[in-house]
Amino acid sequence: MGTPKIFISYSHDSPEHKDWVLQLATDLRKNSVDASLDQWDLSLGQDVAAFMQKGIIESDRVLLICSENYVARAESGLGGVGYERLIVTADVVQNIDTKKFIPVVRDNNSDIKVPRFLGPRLYIDFSDDALYETKRDELLRELLGAPAQVKPPLGKSSYSSKPTPLDEPVRKVSPIGVAPGGAKILDDEWFNRQLGIAEKGIASLGLKAHMELRFGLHDSINKSQIDLVTSVKKSEIHTFGWPIAVTLDNRDEYRPRPYEDGIRAEISIQKDSFSGRESYDYWALLSTGDFFLLQSLFEDQRTENKIFFNTRIIRITEALLFASNLYTNLGVAPESRLSVRVTHRSLAARQLTSSSVNRDVFPRSTQEEQSQAEIVVMIGNIREALVDNVQRIAEPLFMLFDFAQFAPEVYTDIVRRFEKGEVS
Repeated sequence: MGTPKIFISYSHDSPEHKDWVLQLATDLRKNSVDASLDQWDLSLGQDVAAFMQKGIIESDRVLLICSENYVARAESGLGGVGYERLIVTADVVQNIDTKKFIPVVRDNNSDIKVPRFLGPRLYIDFSDDALYETKRDELLRELLGAPAQVKPPLGKSSYSSKPTPLDEPVRKVSPIGVAPGGAKILDDEWFNRQLGIAEKGIASLGLKAHMELRFGLHDSINKSQIDLVTSVKKSEIHTFGWPIAVTLDNRDEYRPRPYEDGIRAEISIQKDSFSGRESYDYWALLSTGDFFLLQSLFEDQRTENKIFFNTRIIRITEALLFASNLYTNLGVAPESRLSVRVTHRSLAARQLTSSSVNRDVFPRSTQEEQSQAEIVVMIGNIREALVDNVQRIAEPLFMLFDFAQFAPEVYTDIVRRFEKGEVS
């Protein structure tokens, strides 16, 4: 998964206990877990109840530090712990099999290690300080979706005589993303139909600068519409503007829609709308795992006839990280191959520059209308090779601007900052 949001619920038993919780939260943040803690995020005069409610509801996971005092206060419904119990209980009742709440046992010598309202949930025991690092790493693996032991895929029975159904999605693709007929899988008719829909939508707003993404799995999957939309929501990266494949469930006209072959969403924002700025996003995900996106870029709203090199690097970085999240959440095997194509259009007569005063660029222009780059990646290797793949996709774009090039250190700095949740 991407960067998980974590809320930590605990009782203020003693200064030493508060310091221990602070250390745990700090270690989590050092390891790419977005931990929220009252010692950092709650200010004087702030509504404490609202802080707790927002933290629990909006987080991906909630750590409940089950000290002996915490369990006693939860059982009796006293104070902030008692209020948090009401919120947690409502969620547990509605989703009995939820894994959102993780009991963390600490300073608890009683027989009751976990509040009864949580039921028989598996907890992690931090009672022994000598085992702190081991338990911390175990917790991090759970939060980051990186278990120490990975369940092997189910093999094919050697004794089955059942033939493969004719309608089962099977795609035989070469390592470079070419189908048996000789055409690239990303040139499939489905992708071109999505492009036609999106081009009409973005043209209706008069927007020009945009990026197109195409992802194609070399080995098809077969997922339901609910699997698709759930995986997309889990895969969004909220660092820079609206995420790729944004899901706006609070606006009926913009939320993802189910179709026979998958899901699609179109977010066409008029200039006088709630955001105050025109924008266009269209994305579609097939049940077989193929993904298409056309997304407007904000350069035209900031300055005329410019593109920002650092913004384009950031968007490519986000695209690859989203792909890693999406196919991992869809249960695609790490060794599976994925064709990725990134197209930047409306380049002619624009100048290449930077959106940051800290990254000076000599302005260069181009007369080419578009840049297109395609690579093949392995799902389990996307993050490891992230900087190299971003550079492979971005370099053909920048080369059109009078052979513009950027040092590997520039790519590394921008990509790593984005991974940390920073924009440069």
